[in-house]
Amino acid sequence: MAEAIFKQMVTEDIEVLSSGIMAENGRAPSKNTLEVCRAHGIDISNHRATYFKDSDIVDMDLVLTFEEYHKYKIEIYYSDFEIFTVKEFIGEYPIDIADPVGGNYNVYEACFCEIVRVLKKVNLKICKQW
Repeated sequence: MAEAIFKQMVTEDIEVLSSGIMAENGRAPSKNTLEVCRAHGIDISNHRATYFKDSDIVDMDLVLTFEEYHKYKIEIYYSDFEIFTVKEFIGEYPIDIADPVGGNYNVYEACFCEIVRVLKKVNLKICKQW
């Protein structure tokens, strides 16, 4: 969900990739994720999950997570990287964005809206810094 949202915000010269610390490679998005994105005009039906250790993380300039626990898990394997939670990167606290997994449509919708709000700020910061 976040990858698709952010890809719509950034310029063409910024590559956006996502992966997860508990992702099952090749898994399709959940029904609620598909429906919320579709309601906002975003088609993610072809998206498939990637486990973070199977991603190109070593080639990334910036690594952002939604939860501090995710940041911690990645730092175990990639201790030389500078990794932030999305909210930490923009100076917001508390720094976690709760995972909507297991929630109903409204939980996913609220998460979508929070992701949009914070990624707009991330985009502004990136445009100023890079």
